[in-house]
Amino acid sequence: MHTSLLLVLASLCLISCSSYHPLGQRDLYPAPLIAKAGPGVRATFLGNTTILISDGSTHLLVDGFLSRPGGLKTIFGRIAPEKDVITDELKRAGITKLDAILVGHAHHDHALDTPEVSRQMNHALVMGSPSYAMIHEGAGGLMDAKHLITVPRHGATREFGKFTVTFAESDHVSSHNILQRVVEGEITKPLKTPAHFSRFNCGGVHVLHIAHPHGNIVVTTTAGARAGQLKGKCADVVFLGVGLLAKESKCKQDFYWSEAVDAVNPEMVIPVHWDNFSRKLHAGLMPFPRYADNIQAAMEIVKTKAKEQKCQVRVMGLRDSILIRNRKIQ
Repeated sequence: MHTSLLLVLASLCLISCSSYHPLGQRDLYPAPLIAKAGPGVRATFLGNTTILISDGSTHLLVDGFLSRPGGLKTIFGRIAPEKDVITDELKRAGITKLDAILVGHAHHDHALDTPEVSRQMNHALVMGSPSYAMIHEGAGGLMDAKHLITVPRHGATREFGKFTVTFAESDHVSSHNILQRVVEGEITKPLKTPAHFSRFNCGGVHVLHIAHPHGNIVVTTTAGARAGQLKGKCADVVFLGVGLLAKESKCKQDFYWSEAVDAVNPEMVIPVHWDNFSRKLHAGLMPFPRYADNIQAAMEIVKTKAKEQKCQVRVMGLRDSILIRNRKIQ
């Protein structure tokens, strides 16, 4: 078996071989984040890049990956949304209604569960790339414009209540092992599950800009960027994908930060995509082992750059939340 495959498989199957945990770092996580009550935009972290964003009237969910199949099953078997797990996790998060599910790209750790989450939420509308649309169709999702918006590579903008959601063309983090390389490219035919993870090709990648009168949020679902992707935008909070960031060259790290963070000048950066997404949520969040992805180094990169820009850095625990009110983080 290829050495890279062995290493990544081990990372998916083991909890960790390192004592490092971002939630154990006082400078990153001094205490659980519990949003204050009252008006504003509330963002709740549900692991990986799954984030619930709501102003109390309109409810948006980024990605919606909740069932998180195990490493052995993912690599050697076939995966599908685990309906009971999704039901339980939606209940734990207090999610009873969604106005839209926003899919950043079509890899399984972002898109696998979305059709089932949509179904359980009374066929909530989904926005995603043409590759995601093939997953949606294969799962029997409703394909009309009220239930699926297929976002072209150059992006799209849609309003939901007081939110204005913009999908801007972006790029994926570089491929650093064989498992990443097999999921490059597009999904061109309806994808039915169960299916091997290698069928979930990346497709087009978008950075999400979510604007609201109380404040703006950016979500990057991977540590890649395109020049000018957020030109003319501003944000109060950036949920910054840091998976494999430490494996990138310094040039690519600098470019990513410039296009995803510097460009929008946020008050706070919240790293996401740091936890082992093959570990069930009820077992708690844990980072990948260092030999698979050096999360400690990624956090140091973020802290150093944030200090230069004079913005805060915080990580969030499972179901932690923040509130943005009048362009300030409460």
